[in-house]
Amino acid sequence: MSRDTTHVAILAAGRGTRLGAAVKTRPKWLLDLDGMTVADWHLRAIAAARRLLPQAAIEVHVVTGHAADAVRGYARRCGQDDLHILHNPAYERLNNWYSLLVALRAIPTRDTRVVVINGDLFVPQGWMAHFLVDAATTTAEALVAVDMERPLTDESMKVSSGVADGADAATLLAIGKTGVTDPVGEYIGMLMASGSVLSDLRRRLEGFVGVPDAADAWYERAMGHSARAGKEWRLWATPDSGWVEIDDDADRQKALALLPQE
Repeated sequence: MSRDTTHVAILAAGRGTRLGAAVKTRPKWLLDLDGMTVADWHLRAIAAARRLLPQAAIEVHVVTGHAADAVRGYARRCGQDDLHILHNPAYERLNNWYSLLVALRAIPTRDTRVVVINGDLFVPQGWMAHFLVDAATTTAEALVAVDMERPLTDESMKVSSGVADGADAATLLAIGKTGVTDPVGEYIGMLMASGSVLSDLRRRLEGFVGVPDAADAWYERAMGHSARAGKEWRLWATPDSGWVEIDDDADRQKALALLPQE
């Protein structure tokens, strides 16, 4: 497997109950945003990255759970025959760490890079394409997309940083909604891991299997363990705060406000 292969894993298994009827028969990844879905925005950004990196292979994997048939139907209607659709059978009882593990079990982790994108993340297409290009070309083993500008709240996935030995950029020290000392920003739900960092991340996720205390964990817990063990997760600063994690209708309205105006 060539080092130039980047596997994009989109985590789209969650039910999204706070969005009510809008996601009754579809995952949040297929939420409508003025005639387009979150999926459309993600896939357009990936297509833009492919144009910018014509020599690099980018493969896309979507992890389904709730309304999995809707994702398969979407792929057929849109001619997305190259989507690798995976299924998380435990999406109702295990948190998103298991969706990521489902993806990593299906993706070769040797000599490759894995980009993870949360299925409810809405960002401008140019942002995501820029991140994908950087993810495919950086010499760092891992990148973590962090908003350094947005005011933090209790619900923010907070990040603290430092500079690891031998590193020339800020790296992750700790991540979580609580217990993070001196946070510098908020993780937005987009990362890249490769090499020893990717192997370590998968090993830690495998360690969550069968552990009752881990059932409701986010995959960020494994990232935090990895960082504390000395793995270098380099921070990738977002261009600004024009992104939304779509959890409820208020978030959907924020995403609509970010759409390009005709």
